[in-house]
Amino acid sequence: MMGILREIWQFKTVTAVLLIAVLLSMGMASAAEAAPTVAWNTTFSPENNSKFDAVAPTADGGYIALGSAVTKPYGGRQDLLLMKTDGQGNEVWTERFPEMIPASVAETSDGGYIAGAYNLSTTVGEERFIYQGTSFLIRTDAAGKEEWRQVLPNEKVSAVRPTADGGYVIIGWLWNPPGSANDTTAVITKTDSDGTPTWNRTFPGTSANAGVVTADGGYIIGGTSSPFNNDVGDAFLIRLDADGNTVWHKNYQAPVVYDIEETDDGRFFYSSNYWYGLVEGDGEEIWLKNVEGLSGYAAALQPSGGYVVAGTNARNGEGFALGIDEDGAVQWNTTFPDSGIYAASSAPNGGYTLAGIRFLSPDTSAAWLVNLEGSAAAPTGTPAQGAPGFGAIGAGAALLLLLAGRKWRE
Repeated sequence: MMGILREIWQFKTVTAVLLIAVLLSMGMASAAEAAPTVAWNTTFSPENNSKFDAVAPTADGGYIALGSAVTKPYGGRQDLLLMKTDGQGNEVWTERFPEMIPASVAETSDGGYIAGAYNLSTTVGEERFIYQGTSFLIRTDAAGKEEWRQVLPNEKVSAVRPTADGGYVIIGWLWNPPGSANDTTAVITKTDSDGTPTWNRTFPGTSANAGVVTADGGYIIGGTSSPFNNDVGDAFLIRLDADGNTVWHKNYQAPVVYDIEETDDGRFFYSSNYWYGLVEGDGEEIWLKNVEGLSGYAAALQPSGGYVVAGTNARNGEGFALGIDEDGAVQWNTTFPDSGIYAASSAPNGGYTLAGIRFLSPDTSAAWLVNLEGSAAAPTGTPAQGAPGFGAIGAGAALLLLLAGRKWRE
């Protein structure tokens, strides 16, 4: 009798295990099906090596993208590319500005564009690199023709945003003189409609990588206290009122803030290196999540609630996009072989347009845009499986990017 009971128990146990396995597989498949599909992707290669670093939607349903083209992989000139596309990513026009590195771009209220760019010089002193540079605020008309530019000496711009009064806000950092106590000083500068500064605020010992104009007309900036180390615990957010006065300044366990978005209910979602987090309007942390090996250069909001983090996998160099629910759980994971992602934008189809680089061979690349259609919410707690790695060519290109492309991300 005991033998019969044991056999029945074993049969039920095996059946239960198999059932659980089937259900888990079904859950994985369901989550994978809920991941957004690629609606279109386009590449642009004015030189053997080019990329996009920023993208923003335009009022006509298209996009404005900012990137660069390198005349030679090593020692070549890096030119700024400003490109207008239609809603399918097809090129409408391209303007080129010599010897500049891309940072940020946005459409202005009158249909023109505002771009932030910089140049950089590196010297060696006392067994360490010394960085100096100059930033540029460039205003163009609707056809991309330059109307004016403002020069910002000794500054590295990270983000440029139009403000409600027709002016602009510039977020970045100042290079401190050699021998000073701090490597950099974060700076936010408010300008009028002609780009003339009206005020600025500085925060020594930090560098700002991201910032937005908040719904109340103020600002929030984020970055790290160590721009080239990004140690755990260096991340910060600073909220300011419309006049640039500090409302609060908070530090977080993440190493850096790469991008930030304000939610409809006044919270702030940020992406980081191997982390992403959500904070209240007063800066108090709601949750912080770890995604080891994934550098989240871009953050976006899902129309139905939740968030998106996009970037590049530091372990194999391939691009990724994560769909995240309101509790911080990963709902889907889409990967992009032979690519890297540096920026993201909302799209009219309820999805997202990602910008970055597509590796065509170990020594050539193209500026790249990819559009993801909006997707239904995935079942809670059933993360999708990413696509497999991209093999020898992509890995080789990733190594080249890591070795030679670090300067591109500075």
